[in-house]
Amino acid sequence: MNERDLYKIGGVVALAIAVMYLVAMIIYIPAYRAGPPPGNVGEWFALFERDWLTGLFFLGLADIVIMVLWVPLSVALYTVLKQAGRTWLTIVMPLVFIGIAVFLATNVAFSMLFLSAQYKAATTEAQKSLTLAAGQALVAISQGTGVYVGMPLVWFAGLIISIVTLRSNSFGRVIAYVGMVGFGLLLVGVPFATYTTTGSMTVFVTAIVAVSYMGGGILSLIWYVLVGLRLFRLGHLEAKVLSL
Repeated sequence: MNERDLYKIGGVVALAIAVMYLVAMIIYIPAYRAGPPPGNVGEWFALFERDWLTGLFFLGLADIVIMVLWVPLSVALYTVLKQAGRTWLTIVMPLVFIGIAVFLATNVAFSMLFLSAQYKAATTEAQKSLTLAAGQALVAISQGTGVYVGMPLVWFAGLIISIVTLRSNSFGRVIAYVGMVGFGLLLVGVPFATYTTTGSMTVFVTAIVAVSYMGGGILSLIWYVLVGLRLFRLGHLEAKVLSL
């Protein structure tokens, strides 16, 4: 595969990630207005029986797609930026794949969908109890390593890649700064996402999480669009060079 095709593929997947962001928002916003995500396995099973698609998105379906698409995107970005920061990118690329592997290995969306169907089909209390116990284990997994380690590793890679773009003529400074601020905000929210408190600190922590994730999400969405369009442009320029 030549660089022209690699850039075009990178452009397609970057824009596909942006589209997935928008699809997730379309599903999340009305779902959150209707009520918070389920808090226990019984509520999860009820949600999957009532609206399986919302259940999958609550458990990270959009993030699964995004993590998979990060594989060709990171390869395309490495190809473009390797001359500007080969050392940093050599360090970052393994983190991307480790983060993706950790997230995908610990995501429970489809396992929970399967268990909810098993629970619905159960005919005895013993079967239901076993299914509930298995579901509770999945709930615990969904609140652990994948979300708070896997995804942040990819966000950290996005931050470093954005810093490297400042040293490259292939991307403008706007793309670099949007990525730096966007992924930086997402990382800032990680330590607070699992922090539980009461009293006056609750409002403060909630505000930090809301600003970091909402601001970081919007800016990273813009970053994906800008990067996708730029990779398409680079692919077009590469095609012109090859035709000379």
